[in-house]
Amino acid sequence: MYKLNQIQKNLYQLLVELDEICKKYDIDYLLAGGASLGSIRNRRFMPWDDDIDLFITRDNWNKLRHIIETEENVLPEGRSMVYKENTPYYCNPLPRYVNTETTTIYSSQSLPAKSCGHQIEFFIFNPMPLGEKAKEEYLDILHVYTELLSPYFVVNQRATLEEWEKHYELYEHYCQRIDDEGEEKVLKELEDTLQQYSSKYCDQYCVFWGYNKHVYDKEHFQLESEMGQFEDGTFPLGYHPEGILRSAYGDDWMYIPEYEEQLVHNAVRNDYLPFEEYSNRYLPKINRESIFEKCKINKRNNAKVYYKRRKVEMLIAKEIVAIGSVQTSKDLDGKDDYLRSLLENKDYDSLSKVFKNFTELQNVENVFKYNILVPISDKNLATYLLSLIEQGKYYEASKYLDAREHQEEPLNDELIDIKEIISICHDISVARYDMKDVELVRTLVEKYENRYDDLLDIYRARIWIMENMAETTEDYKKIDELCNHVLSLFPFDGETMAFQAKAKSECGKKNEARKLYLKSIDNTRNGIIWQKVEDESGISRMDKEAKLIEMLEG
Repeated sequence: MYKLNQIQKNLYQLLVELDEICKKYDIDYLLAGGASLGSIRNRRFMPWDDDIDLFITRDNWNKLRHIIETEENVLPEGRSMVYKENTPYYCNPLPRYVNTETTTIYSSQSLPAKSCGHQIEFFIFNPMPLGEKAKEEYLDILHVYTELLSPYFVVNQRATLEEWEKHYELYEHYCQRIDDEGEEKVLKELEDTLQQYSSKYCDQYCVFWGYNKHVYDKEHFQLESEMGQFEDGTFPLGYHPEGILRSAYGDDWMYIPEYEEQLVHNAVRNDYLPFEEYSNRYLPKINRESIFEKCKINKRNNAKVYYKRRKVEMLIAKEIVAIGSVQTSKDLDGKDDYLRSLLENKDYDSLSKVFKNFTELQNVENVFKYNILVPISDKNLATYLLSLIEQGKYYEASKYLDAREHQEEPLNDELIDIKEIISICHDISVARYDMKDVELVRTLVEKYENRYDDLLDIYRARIWIMENMAETTEDYKKIDELCNHVLSLFPFDGETMAFQAKAKSECGKKNEARKLYLKSIDNTRNGIIWQKVEDESGISRMDKEAKLIEMLEG
């Protein structure tokens, strides 16, 4: 098993300490973010992970805060709990549990200079009002509140242009009120508005922050929590935590990102020196109050031009598409029938090459962000979407279809049918990964298998059911036979290979099984499958991933 780096060791120690405190005082929390992903997919840190996030409801946070403020020696030596009410210039609604003997300085935290060590971050969940209109108004207020609170950067950077335009009018209104009535009064009014609802009478919680609209059903936090292994300990994950991950990360939450997509935070770091070794050098040389006021002015100016900058960003993305689509047209125009024949022959490799320029252009960040669709005929788009779906990548097809749905022209019948297939694959995935409900998966498979007989997601679900029900060697022989059929259609499907490896192992074919296990983990990035292989064979694909990351980082 790959070794933890020093920051991960320090973070894990912080987690263990917090867990002990929460158990002692009967405070509920959940692992969140990368820690929850790591626990559910592979029971440990992801090799590149450099932080830990926790979810905590407002009631539980208030309880924890009260204990810290009223009782002595709650926190171990060399630790602090930083939150906006106890730290000047800390304009963030997310409390942080900090190791003061280490350094992790983010630019937005250099002025308060307290949340600057290795840290665990609390995402507080507020009860939301009932009713869709009331929830929409709640999120509007939350959006504006977080922008007013933070002077260091634009918080809601992922808002659509339409959302930003709507919210900016409200933001300006409250900025004027701050100028007229005072910042403390206005922010307190907004906080009281956002915190007025009771968990007893709500059906959903919302993260008290603005990057994303993280809204989750109350049942994830109110019903009995699942416990998950994370490194050497077990920690609470919530009720059906896979559903939380699906809401936060999308339908492909179980897949390990490629190296280029692995999120690492930029910060000044020192795993062994207290951050005050740094902050004590620069704080005496600056006027914090003056800088703080200038940050507020700069924030307002940035907010004022943010919409215009995004409009320019969108226009640039449109020009990139206009230029790049010349090559895409050469690749695709007039080849509708030829491409469809490749699909019928399941020649996915050739299709991938022909659509390479289209996919690279469509995947430019701001092209997707602004719902720009690279010019392509509906038939060719349908061909590509079907090729993705047939290969078990319905979640990728969904992104392209979403961009098409934002265009003025309505979907044709074939694209409407593809939308239904994506919905079916989604339902099967939820039943299999989130609910782990064999009978529900069986019901869905039986409902759709005759209509979509060569759909990889249905094949995988059938094999998954068979494996869950298998008791005898004869049962595993049937799994082996079905896997042979599936791999004749989809010869590079690592998930099917992993199922077949288990079947062969149970039938006594250990050498064949090991070869298949090794092959399977190189043909999928599904972390659940990686862990399945490790549990059954001892072969760790995550160890290999860690070595690859170490090599790439020199």
